[in-house]
Amino acid sequence: MGYMSSPTAYHQLGKFIVDFQYLEEAVDDLLELLVDADSEAIKILAHELEYSKRLKTADAIFSRFVDIRMNTDKLKKDEFHKLMVCLGKLGERRNELVHSKYNPWKNVDGNQGLLRRNSKLERQGSGLKTNEEELQPDAFDGDLADLRNAAQSLEVFRSAIIDYVYS
Repeated sequence: MGYMSSPTAYHQLGKFIVDFQYLEEAVDDLLELLVDADSEAIKILAHELEYSKRLKTADAIFSRFVDIRMNTDKLKKDEFHKLMVCLGKLGERRNELVHSKYNPWKNVDGNQGLLRRNSKLERQGSGLKTNEEELQPDAFDGDLADLRNAAQSLEVFRSAIIDYVYS
């Protein structure tokens, strides 16, 4: 066996992007379960929606799903909505990370990391605003934990939906 080193900021960035793809697929799977129709048709429709619109659609369909069934917990609608808001924030973070420019960077202790820069046009003609973030590998810990928690919550809802459909 070879020596396994600690993950680098590059590794953590890649892990976040790949793990986020799982969340996107999990939302699509929920849509398919909720609609209980031709799964290929649902996949086609979901594919045409950008991520934030898929979340809004899943939120609305879940609410309808709960309303029309007798065996559901009406209080789950608020919990599901909060999860969709959380997933939306994770999507914003993903976009921020994907659409930034990166340079290698060392902190004052000489540890390798990444310097993330993202420039956006400000409204009302005030020019460009540049956002910088210094990323050591542990800077991704919170983001990765948020992804894991969201994935676990999605799985809980997926299981509940299956129970509702088949009970």
